[in-house]
Amino acid sequence: MDRFRTAAVVALPLLLSLLAAGPASAAEPAPLPLGSVRSVHPGDTLAVTAASGQAVNGETITSPVLLKAGRMRMTTPRLTAAVTIACDARPGTYPVTLTGAGDTRPAEHGAPWAHVRVEPADEAARRACRDKVKKMPPPDREEHWAANTTWPQSEWDVRSFRAGSRITITDNYDEGMDGVIALSSPAFADRPVLRGARAVLTATATLRCDAVPGLYLVYQRTPYQGENHPNQPWARLRITPASRTTTCSTQQAAHPSGTSRTEVVAWAAGGGLLAAAGTTLLLKRSRSRRPNTPGTPPGSSG
Repeated sequence: MDRFRTAAVVALPLLLSLLAAGPASAAEPAPLPLGSVRSVHPGDTLAVTAASGQAVNGETITSPVLLKAGRMRMTTPRLTAAVTIACDARPGTYPVTLTGAGDTRPAEHGAPWAHVRVEPADEAARRACRDKVKKMPPPDREEHWAANTTWPQSEWDVRSFRAGSRITITDNYDEGMDGVIALSSPAFADRPVLRGARAVLTATATLRCDAVPGLYLVYQRTPYQGENHPNQPWARLRITPASRTTTCSTQQAAHPSGTSRTEVVAWAAGGGLLAAAGTTLLLKRSRSRRPNTPGTPPGSSG
């Protein structure tokens, strides 16, 4: 009898964990790979995943039956986009296309990606779909690139750095702008300027020792912009607490940033801080949205 009681005590937690995992697994988006045909219902969410060479970061997934277009974002090692079938989608087979970033032409001008076959749905199912869509969280914009690529690969390539560290930022998009573009951020203790005689521009920034952990914007500014011209976000980085061995310079200590939590860009609630990338990281931006991996000549990312 004791053996049965012991077995029941051991098995119960396992059973409960399996039951809890069931709904989560069932809620996973169905995959929609290149060239596929998938049956769907209004409110279904699909995960569009591209293998190497099939898509470019920033391109969009469009279809007449999607709630809204999905953007391909790097989630190493693949580009992915989440899309949802609209609640008013009518039965039939529809094309899903891949459209270049910034392309304003109709979706039918995009490259064929896949097809979805929308199954019939009654009014009760459509009402349930509308309730589901209202509760859906906004899409996650942050991108996650491989550690051997340089930052920022895109505007939403968010990497983590310790407060007080020095980072090197590289931009291979603004060729011929040596010494012209200044970078600024509430996280910076200085105002670095991008420099480079060739296609690649670099700048080294010192992060404030007293920067509050969180997500920060980085802005670009040139002398050609008027005083009233608003700075546009160019990149984003996440600050993690300073290392215990980090010491602020005399200048930083004399002129503290005064950064408050209200100055930090808010992001998804409950998100944990990512691991620090190190005190010094050589970084490089590819505005063509292709990662510049080791061995690739500077500015050759197309």
